[in-house]
Amino acid sequence: MRTVTRRTFLEMSAATGVAALTGMAQTDIRPSRAVRIRKPEEKINMAFIGSGGRGSDNLHAFYELGENIVALCDVDRGRLNGSVNKVKERCPEVRAYQDYRELLAKEGDLDAVVVSTPDHMHAMCAIAAMKQGCHVYVEKPLVRTVWECRRFGEVAKACGVFTQMGNNGNGSNDQRRNIEVLQSDVLGEISDIHVSTDRPIWPQGLDRPEGEDPIPESLNWDLFIGNAPMRPFKKDVYHPFKWRGWFDFGTGAMGDIACHSMSFFFRGLGLRETLAVETIKSTPKVKETYPAATTVKVTVRRGGQEKPVTIYWHDGNTRPAADMLPDKIKANYGEAPGGTLIIGKDAMYVNNAISLADEEKFRGIGQHAATKDLPQTLPRVKNHHWEFVEAIRGGKGRPLSDYDHSVPLTEMVLLGCISQQVEGELKWDAQAGCFTNSDTANNLLKPKLRSGWEI
Repeated sequence: MRTVTRRTFLEMSAATGVAALTGMAQTDIRPSRAVRIRKPEEKINMAFIGSGGRGSDNLHAFYELGENIVALCDVDRGRLNGSVNKVKERCPEVRAYQDYRELLAKEGDLDAVVVSTPDHMHAMCAIAAMKQGCHVYVEKPLVRTVWECRRFGEVAKACGVFTQMGNNGNGSNDQRRNIEVLQSDVLGEISDIHVSTDRPIWPQGLDRPEGEDPIPESLNWDLFIGNAPMRPFKKDVYHPFKWRGWFDFGTGAMGDIACHSMSFFFRGLGLRETLAVETIKSTPKVKETYPAATTVKVTVRRGGQEKPVTIYWHDGNTRPAADMLPDKIKANYGEAPGGTLIIGKDAMYVNNAISLADEEKFRGIGQHAATKDLPQTLPRVKNHHWEFVEAIRGGKGRPLSDYDHSVPLTEMVLLGCISQQVEGELKWDAQAGCFTNSDTANNLLKPKLRSGWEI
């Protein structure tokens, strides 16, 4: 049975990589008040920064769990009022803010903060909350840049808080079973992994439109821009939701989906630090948004395996070319299946099914003789949100997508996002926290923050 040490990556990078990438030595970070662990019967006092889109879904999930919704924040007053109306029946004293800084300054009795803003504000909001002694649930991707990723891990560890990235599949029994199967090493030495998605389902591969439009009265545009460089408001271009493809605000299809689709095999196969990234196929690149479709090659080290693993990411509703597929896949599926394909020396995995090297067909992991009776090694939980609040209530263990998993996973994904902006193979030195062969790529590791919005 392969065992996976979840903190290996962070322990490796803490002394050197974080300091090199953040440009600072390890600092004495302490929360401004004691981090609170509740009793099993107590409700969690929660605030939500971002109440539309995923923020609305997260609010509904924690509200249905019966937690105490203390405060809501959204830069769009219309969305904010709608969210207040959803929870005020049981939480009549819920308070509303448009500026998260005002919320954190005035709400001194919070246990946890949920961050569901556009990607560029994740780190700023979450780090500020952690420094005030709050546990944080942060939507995927955890942050927008590699610098913020390592800084997040540094602050979370120093403050002693629980964190959970919003890659919800980690809370499902099916995903935990997939992890257990991969940890059993039934696939043997891994060569290639292919991940395919229909994302983006929002505009990408476009240039910034000219001119500007009147800002809606309900929207605080300055707060939406936040730490990003200021730009004119254009109707139906950035807000709501269409921000995801813009470099200043989002992380494109890879940042949106890979933290979901790569999480189970990143953990289950014991993947470690990234060695190189390269976008090997792309639609035309433009100045300010991610391409409409790409194939990204990520080379990563696997614990206990001498040869690195190659991950191919296919977005824009594309799939692996026929010459990238083993004959067995073509014989069973005709073409590249969507989802996840893992090619091992002893077996192949395709979307919850496996086939051993000497077999012709694939069978579900719940029926295959090699996997159906493998022992359960991970705890089962009600769902991803429940696991987070139960940890705060003194439950057993930390959340499965706590920072020791979410930080290295997100870093790998964000390195792939950089390759979508820079030509050629980019060689990554995880310990030093930099690319060894591209100043252009290194310039994308840290956010370019607007004055007054420093982290």
